[in-house]
Amino acid sequence: MRSDALRRRKQILRTSRELFATHGANVAMESIAEASHVGIGTLYRNFAARPELVEEVTLDMLQDVQQAAEHAAEGLSRGETRAWQEFLDALIELNLGALSESLSLQLPQTISDRILQPQRAAAQAVSRALELAQAANLVRQDLTGHELITGIGLATRPLPRAFASAAPGIGPRLTRIMLDGMLPNPAKGNP
Repeated sequence: MRSDALRRRKQILRTSRELFATHGANVAMESIAEASHVGIGTLYRNFAARPELVEEVTLDMLQDVQQAAEHAAEGLSRGETRAWQEFLDALIELNLGALSESLSLQLPQTISDRILQPQRAAAQAVSRALELAQAANLVRQDLTGHELITGIGLATRPLPRAFASAAPGIGPRLTRIMLDGMLPNPAKGNP
């Protein structure tokens, strides 16, 4: 693939992730093309149909989780305890809750090996980083990788507008409360 075509494809994926997180995976393909600054023909040349685009966004998200976990594991194995907090921050920044919710509605009932293999690799990388964090007493010993990802996904789900408007900053506060609950000795009081 030519470098300009590769840049356009990456732009489409990046924009799709943002739009899926904000509006759900049913956002119009025309809206994705417009927000990506490409023509609808270019979008369809890169992704022949919505399921293909959803699958690519899912793979992109799994790759980001795996890379963040591997980076954390590398740092933790060198004794860099800040690598754990950086990993948690990276997971929060990925907006897993919004993406997972919108993508789950679009993925087929039977997940292909094309997604299962990267999903397994990401899960293994998360488990490795978690084990190192537990060995360094940075996180609860009974926490599993699945619970970590699910918890962050739930904490970062978009809140209904009424809640977000009535209590600005509630999303990050609830996320912090959830993360404090993962500490070896959960914080007491008002986070």
